[in-house]
Amino acid sequence: MIPDNSKWNNFLKEISNIIFFWFFSILFFFTYRLIFISIYSNEIDWNNFLGNIYQVLLTGFRFDTMVTSYFVIVPFFASFITGPLNKIKIAESFRLVFQQLFIFLSSLICIITINYYQEYNNQFNQFLFLGLYEDLGAVFKTIVEYFNPLLNVFIFLISIYISKKIFQLYKDKVFIYNILKKIKLPKIITISLILILFIFSIRGSIEMRPIMRQWSYVTNDEFLNKTIVNPFKSLLYAREDFNELNANLPNGKNPFGKVSDLWDKKTTCQNIERTSKGSLIKQPKQIFLIVMESYDSWPLEDKYKALGVSKNLSEIADNGIYFNNFLPASESTLNSIASIITGIPYSGVSQSQIGAINPRYCSSIFDQFEKLGYQTNFFYGGLLSWNKINDLFKNQGIENQYSAVDMGGKNESGIWGIEDEKLFELVTKTVDNENNSFNIILTTSYHPPYSINLKEKGFPYNSISDIPDKILEHYDGSMNLKELGHLWYSDKCIGDFVKNAEKKYPNALFCFTGDHYGRRFINSKPNLKETSLVPFIIYGSSIKDSTYNTPGSHIDIFPTIVELISPKGFNYYSFGESLFNIKDIGVGESRSVTKKNIEYYPKSSKIISFDLSSNETAKLDSSSSLLEYKKLNSLGWHFTLKGDSIY
Repeated sequence: MIPDNSKWNNFLKEISNIIFFWFFSILFFFTYRLIFISIYSNEIDWNNFLGNIYQVLLTGFRFDTMVTSYFVIVPFFASFITGPLNKIKIAESFRLVFQQLFIFLSSLICIITINYYQEYNNQFNQFLFLGLYEDLGAVFKTIVEYFNPLLNVFIFLISIYISKKIFQLYKDKVFIYNILKKIKLPKIITISLILILFIFSIRGSIEMRPIMRQWSYVTNDEFLNKTIVNPFKSLLYAREDFNELNANLPNGKNPFGKVSDLWDKKTTCQNIERTSKGSLIKQPKQIFLIVMESYDSWPLEDKYKALGVSKNLSEIADNGIYFNNFLPASESTLNSIASIITGIPYSGVSQSQIGAINPRYCSSIFDQFEKLGYQTNFFYGGLLSWNKINDLFKNQGIENQYSAVDMGGKNESGIWGIEDEKLFELVTKTVDNENNSFNIILTTSYHPPYSINLKEKGFPYNSISDIPDKILEHYDGSMNLKELGHLWYSDKCIGDFVKNAEKKYPNALFCFTGDHYGRRFINSKPNLKETSLVPFIIYGSSIKDSTYNTPGSHIDIFPTIVELISPKGFNYYSFGESLFNIKDIGVGESRSVTKKNIEYYPKSSKIISFDLSSNETAKLDSSSSLLEYKKLNSLGWHFTLKGDSIY
């Protein structure tokens, strides 16, 4: 124990304990970052690794000092207030409380971040808050079955135990105090230096500007850049991004630019009004738009076809019209399906609440299909209460909605709903072959926790050795057999449905797209194309096989179908354009695509441009595609939140 009980020495003792708290916290985050990098080390670009890891640890340290200062700020200033009053025990009590808070919260958030990255290939982002509207029961079951909760709880408890032990071991140590006591400076200078160092710490910088997200991507390694921001700051940034587009609406400022400066006509509907040039095929009796859960384009590429998990959709694409430069509207199911049915690009504002109460949009596809003589139906493999999707569809004009309930509800292998084969069985059982109908089908089976009995369904691979050698050249285990098997099962159900439906509906038109990139790939280094594009395929007896590289996205599905089947002079409303037209750009969430490249618009770095011919990546300060992206989203944001009128 330290015998000296003077006010100054008591103050130094407490400051020494706070300094230890600070060093422990920095070491905690340093260890977390190294573990994070080690777990996902197969994603590292090993070129210039030593230089990159130095920059990562240094910049990460700056974020860590900022977060650590948030935990020590109360006991730190409490020691300055209570020290002169000889009440330093109060500051000590505050410190002990914040130490326990740090141990618990930091252990928790670091473990959650590592698991979150497994699913979303990023630290916290807007998906975290969109999850508030999910089926929480299904979310919980998915966590239990897919994310090793027992292992995570064990690691959490170990982290808490080791951390507490370290603080207990230091409790009676005086080495930091002895160093402070040896400083032979006037007390006012010592205090000033301590305050200055704390200011540097809480700012994460000794420069004019504090450390900020926009300066965090300091390497050319995309994965390592994602490990830099402290998980607490990552959570804060995710919330800020969510609030930027959703808080104080509809009175907020348009984040994409002033719509009246970008669009000429007085209303949104006037700006998006279009007239059909005339049908390209005989009008089909039934139209089926199948929106496939997590179905990306990469399995359809020639170099991956040998994997055999998308044989049916590949065959459909070979015999139909395949648009191979196609983006999803968003990175989540709800926002993508909302863009498809409302026709509005996803501008960061979820339609699950607003689209269910707003006046029906002129761009809503259901009323427009009804004008063409079609009954409108929605078939969903889950429950219609999910994200209040029933209210959204109803408000946008759907006539009939069907769900898992109509096939007996959830079953043992479908936490998120019924198996795809049962969903398609419901469709063929329900849709009348005599009536004209437009039918949206939203599948669910290719989704964690991947609980379908694949052996029972006939999945051909029992082990990794069964995968063709041609594919093993690209495979590093990043997708396990269960995940590959559920992609295969989804494809199997698509093939079986089309074969059955063609018999019952010989004059039908089938359209296929994925709701978003599946967040899974057969190796740890997919390029921007492989993590962006989804298929869009049109198939039917009157369709001639062809491939188009016209750039597009989900908002272009409706105008493409309309221009394919509608009579000349038919008026309709669409933010998108027909993919049969000459078209320069497709717009999705934070991305755009042209015939030449895909651009990604991250929040914290320059534009990332991927050349579709050379497969090379470059970084840009600006681009014409970004201007078009902002122009379209400015109108979509305005229409959703402020209504039709512009002037």
